[in-house]
Amino acid sequence: MLTILGGGGGIKLPRKITRYFSVLSFAAQLAGASVVFAVEEQTPNDLSKELKEMPVLTGEQWQTLQPDTKIAFIWGIGHVVTIEENVITRHPELRRQGFVAKLAEGLRGVPMNTIIQEVDSYYQKNSDDLDLPVLRVIWSQLVRPKLKSGIADQPLTDQGSQ
Repeated sequence: MLTILGGGGGIKLPRKITRYFSVLSFAAQLAGASVVFAVEEQTPNDLSKELKEMPVLTGEQWQTLQPDTKIAFIWGIGHVVTIEENVITRHPELRRQGFVAKLAEGLRGVPMNTIIQEVDSYYQKNSDDLDLPVLRVIWSQLVRPKLKSGIADQPLTDQGSQ
């Protein structure tokens, strides 16, 4: 069993699911799931086609997802955070205040249902922002307000990108 999104309120996952999401998260991270908030390419209809880059989930797609799919997306984010934290535990020299570290800081102790409710609420109240990536909404609405400094410990700006 593995607990994600620590803080005592995490979720315990069976090893098979953990392995699946670990591979998925690692692939997403290799494909560029970082502070990139916009991609022109829409979610592919044919999943067997080779991707030029990883598609970014926007509010348009988010609103059509079933609750279990939203949970799986948040689990994926949690696994990226957990994997990086485990690697840093074994290799402290890799510690840095990058995007994933700040994501962990901002989401620590936040239940997955709260994250989903906040994203749902944001898109319901801001229908003009349906083209914004879900991860950007998570960053601006949940993570950034809890941070004392931005990525690489840079001062936070009013633009919301850091």
